[in-house]
Amino acid sequence: MTEDPVAMPPKIARLVGSKFTSQTIRHGWTHFHVISVRRTEAGWAAELAASCDATRRFFIPTRELFDRAHWCPGWTPLTRGA
Repeated sequence: MTEDPVAMPPKIARLVGSKFTSQTIRHGWTHFHVISVRRTEAGWAAELAASCDATRRFFIPTRELFDRAHWCPGWTPLTRGA
């Protein structure tokens, strides 16, 4: 049996339904959830929707979601400078 070269890795498949907090305001919001993932020429991309405005949707490379400098898993409050 040969392995499907475009099979979704388990780590990517588990992203759907996950919540993330952006370290910067994106599309007017910081809290998002993953609504889908898709294969692109550059790798895998996650479609994110703002948690307070589902019409705010965009795709980002999944590797960016795993970069803690830009995204934190879950919904966490941002620490703002005093």
